[in-house]
Amino acid sequence: MAKSINYKITLYPAHRERGFVVTKFEMLRKYPEQELTAAGMPDLVDQVTHFAMEHGEGCSASVRCLAPRKPPGFKKATENLYFNLVEKPLGIASAA
Repeated sequence: MAKSINYKITLYPAHRERGFVVTKFEMLRKYPEQELTAAGMPDLVDQVTHFAMEHGEGCSASVRCLAPRKPPGFKKATENLYFNLVEKPLGIASAA
């Protein structure tokens, strides 16, 4: 059985724009955070997904491992965690 490790999750606002994912980060702003304990990468991803779905808005989940060493597969499991993304209109009228 995998060893339980503590993590800190932060959700940053995100949306889709022209096929790209855009994440917005502002200094000194408070973002939703949660600390959790997970045993293995599947358990971690499940808990992050649950937290992001409860949040309900488009977001990018940043996962920080609080252990001295990151477990195997951590980077691959946590590098592209985007949830509830919507296409944002460009706001620029195109001239024909």
